Amino acid sequence: MTVSVVAIAIRAVALLVIFELVGAPAVGRPLGHLQAGWIGVVATAQLLTYPAYVLAYRSVARLGRSTRLSMSTVVRIVVAGFGPLAVSGGFGVDKDALRALEEDTTGAQVRVGAMATIEWAVLAPVTCVVAIVLLAAGSSVTGSLLWPWAVGLPALVAGALWATAPERIEKLSHPFGRRIDLLAHVLDGIDSVRTMARAPRRYAGAWGGTALYWTAEICALYGALRTVGLDLGIGRTILSYATGYLASRRSLPLGGAGLTEALLVYSLYELRQPLGPSVDAVMIYRAFNFLVVVIPALIAYRGLDSVSQGTDRDGIPV
Repeated sequence: MTVSVVAIAIRAVALLVIFELVGAPAVGRPLGHLQAGWIGVVATAQLLTYPAYVLAYRSVARLGRSTRLSMSTVVRIVVAGFGPLAVSGGFGVDKDALRALEEDTTGAQVRVGAMATIEWAVLAPVTCVVAIVLLAAGSSVTGSLLWPWAVGLPALVAGALWATAPERIEKLSHPFGRRIDLLAHVLDGIDSVRTMARAPRRYAGAWGGTALYWTAEICALYGALRTVGLDLGIGRTILSYATGYLASRRSLPLGGAGLTEALLVYSLYELRQPLGPSVDAVMIYRAFNFLVVVIPALIAYRGLDSVSQGTDRDGIPV
């Protein structure tokens, strides 16, 4: 609970700083002309992120396992991980739960790395294509936003694929033969995604669930933008979302409190959107994917005690 309070306080401070920089009148004026019908789109889209992520998470958790995690266990882990409950973020919650289930720290780290990697393996290529299309069309969007996605991302992907060749992963070692843990876990996660790509039918849930999750998240941001009268179109909304989420809310400390708000406002500013409505849109979006999830996440987090004992709350082995 203390961590959640700290996260909310950080978010409040970040918003106060943004208000000071933008000006309270500029922020408050659009709130008097809300298109309230779009709030339903934001709420519905955020609700859909949960079953989508559960589908992806349960599939990724099968890596190296002969059985699936029970649905009740996956739901509890996913809901808890979306809340600002751990300094290490939602993936910290994931790692602790998976480690308790399997008594295997390395396996848990690899699966968490795989989940983090597959998120970007789905979103990043789409954003890259959007950036290329906007560049080709002579869009007014600043090049500092487009070129990193259009050129930098493919180069990064090529480097990651080269680095994750099995023989190179094995060479990542200290002079005494110990692998460099942090880098090795990152590369293991990337290699795990490559494994899932080779077996698309077995891991269809991972790919499909992640795609649905990002679709719902982007629709939620689009709905928030429309609520305050901004219409970026789907392409620029994707670009804004992906730029604002340099890392997903699940991988960021404290659910991305403060940092996500700042990055999203910055990305909208780079897309030449007025700052006042941009701040309002981000506030509305984050109210649904940050504040509203705190209580359900706390309840789910407390329910994870049964996971550490290797059974569901109903006593069903996981």
